[in-house]
Amino acid sequence: MGSRRLVSTTVGAVLVLVVVGALIDPVGYFALLGMPGRVVPAARWQIVPLVVYVPLLLGGTAWVVSAFGHLGRRARFATVWAGFVLTAVVAKAAMSTAATAPEPNVADLLWATSFTVPKAALYALVPAAVTLLARTGDREDGEPARRSHWPVAAVSVSVLAVTGPWVASHWSRDLPDGLPSASPQGGAAGLLAGLVVVSLALARTQRTFARRSRTAAGAFLGGWLAALWAGIVLGAVQVAGLLILDGPGAPLQTPAALWIRLGEGASLGVAFGWLPALLALPATRRAFGRAAPRASAATALSIAVVVVATAGAVALAGPEPAPSARKPVAAQGTELSPLRAVRGERPRIVDGEDRQVLLRGVNVNQLVDFYVPRPGVPATLPLSEDDFAQMAALGLNVVRLGVSWSRIEPRPGRYDEGYLRQIDQAVAWAKRHGLYTVIDMHQDGWSNEPTPAGTSCPFGTSRMDGYDGAPAWATKADGAPRCQFTGRDISPAGNRAFTNFYYDRDGVQGRLVKVWGMLAGRFGGDPAVAGFDPLNEPGFGEQAPLTSTLLLGRFHDRVLRAIRAAESRPHLLFVEPSIFWSGTGFDAIPRGSFRSDPDVVFAPHLYAESITMDASLGLPVMTSVEHGFALARRAAGDMPVWSGEWGFWGDAGSVAGRLRRYARQEDDGRIGGAFWVWKQACGDPQNGIEPTGNGLNNLDCATGRFLPPDAVAVQEISRAYPRAAPGVLTSLRSLPGGRPGAKPTGPQKFTLAGRTTGGGCELDVWVPGEDRPAPAVTGIEKIEATRAEGGWRVTGCARGSYRLTIG
Repeated sequence: MGSRRLVSTTVGAVLVLVVVGALIDPVGYFALLGMPGRVVPAARWQIVPLVVYVPLLLGGTAWVVSAFGHLGRRARFATVWAGFVLTAVVAKAAMSTAATAPEPNVADLLWATSFTVPKAALYALVPAAVTLLARTGDREDGEPARRSHWPVAAVSVSVLAVTGPWVASHWSRDLPDGLPSASPQGGAAGLLAGLVVVSLALARTQRTFARRSRTAAGAFLGGWLAALWAGIVLGAVQVAGLLILDGPGAPLQTPAALWIRLGEGASLGVAFGWLPALLALPATRRAFGRAAPRASAATALSIAVVVVATAGAVALAGPEPAPSARKPVAAQGTELSPLRAVRGERPRIVDGEDRQVLLRGVNVNQLVDFYVPRPGVPATLPLSEDDFAQMAALGLNVVRLGVSWSRIEPRPGRYDEGYLRQIDQAVAWAKRHGLYTVIDMHQDGWSNEPTPAGTSCPFGTSRMDGYDGAPAWATKADGAPRCQFTGRDISPAGNRAFTNFYYDRDGVQGRLVKVWGMLAGRFGGDPAVAGFDPLNEPGFGEQAPLTSTLLLGRFHDRVLRAIRAAESRPHLLFVEPSIFWSGTGFDAIPRGSFRSDPDVVFAPHLYAESITMDASLGLPVMTSVEHGFALARRAAGDMPVWSGEWGFWGDAGSVAGRLRRYARQEDDGRIGGAFWVWKQACGDPQNGIEPTGNGLNNLDCATGRFLPPDAVAVQEISRAYPRAAPGVLTSLRSLPGGRPGAKPTGPQKFTLAGRTTGGGCELDVWVPGEDRPAPAVTGIEKIEATRAEGGWRVTGCARGSYRLTIG
């Protein structure tokens, strides 16, 4: 097969992959080009892939094959495979830039191509295999010329280091300090180690690719491929470091880390690879056949340049400054004090007296506008003041209150005042019983629309119930079928609706932003409202992670601006990653200017070993309970972490161990969370057709009466904890008394330690059980135990370093 014919055949194979994948992929995630639903583009974001991504993908494939089609069979296969990955990443970056313009965060756009790498690596096997049909280049080229590639590597990596504050800092943001990294945020040692790894790898990969083409254009492409592989090497080294720090963990934990780090490393190589590619051109022409400088001198020179460049980068960038915390605001006319966040090495939520507050409570879905799958069987249960009284009797201090956009704004710009008064009443009841409220704009599967009658679902998908979320007028699905793939959160219609929402098609996103401005004006002066959660478990759309990181971040930016403009005092903003985190235990977090606000809390749903995809598919554990917490803390950086949803269900014996492990992690991290869910109606579409309405309070569907509460969950949820502690908590451990699953009888062992240098001195600890606790204290005066419904409130004045032990 001749060179031209080889190029046309390979490009034709890629075109077939694009077309067939677009036609048969039911949800648009697995194909090179996802187009579920209506084929005719209806928005710019749908047109750009056709006019930018596909032409670049085909043109780049042709370039790669023409440049390296002369190689021997093994070298041709490997080089074309890598070249296709490079082409797909560049095409995706160009498409993203065109679709989101004007977008000032170019480096973020490049970083967002990371998730393209694994899919491109799989599809690249096809064009690489096609090139094996050629009879040209059956003989491998000779050995590469003996020459030094260190000068090119040193200059390239030096420029990467100097531009780190702008480019490299967008990668490896969630790695522990000290691991090899391209980001100045990893500290000087981590950045130095990362740049040395890239320099060594780049010198080696350039030596391999320098001889891969006979043309200047091919030499440029070879230099770029060398950088791609250098980035992949950095990702592999990072995974090795994580294995040392975290241990092997769950069975699928390491493959998941590889997927993230290798993809991120490859995209980093693509982002800066144009530089070594340019430098490779003159070096390639001059150096073939010439003697190389002494390796030792070149090595020393390159390392020295890297060290100097690292010092300059760190000096220019330094650690990312934490936003200054807002000054304490004392409570006015209520026992609940206004909350704010403290960023830095010990991120935490504090109250108006500068005490660390642990928000521990439950989710309430009784105001959510659910679809009713069974006529005559209510999808929600009535919400009353008694619900909040029962929560308070468990020692809880927060409720995450789900509300529905479909009920708030049933028609564009028209708000349902009756529904808003229900929200008012719920917040007032919570406040009366000493509970903060997090107002959560809840959605599941985008909306409460079910699969319409007569719908023919694509192969691999199935009919689905409706759930809850957006009103019908805000649903822009473009005819994509309302059919689910593995679950409610992955459907062509839902994906299309979310993607149109992220691109603000017909101003739909803007309408929800205005809703948040209205809610902030309504509750923005109430310190009993802990804060606002802009959107529950956002879908990842059809262009993840572009949609689920950058465009989701834009939405958070807009919501935050609307809230800050309307409220009379700042409230916390609880930012969630996409539904992918809930389903796998990890994800890239949204990026945007909201991160610079001092009162932002990272609020993933920590469902590891619970309802994640690995469990539903019968696979080994992907993310363990313990590793889920570690990933959340790393992703949050200097932001506080709060688990907006968590829970374990099933056999009491198997659940008890996971519940206890979860509680230990919550205590060790000194963070809070909200259990899913307080009560669940028998007609809730999430409940399915079961004999009971599953929640912390189980409902007997046959009799309509409540069964005894879930004792296993109650025991851990109601365990002793500090509701508020002066200064900073340094350690915490609470082991409930009694057998697992039995009624709490008081803490078997409870210890806390903290440190304060001033501010309020009042320590407030919840202790369950009937028996009066007898605490042993150090650094705490005026200790007192006061009887409360369901337990005791232990208070005292703590100064300096303090410690309290019970049991």
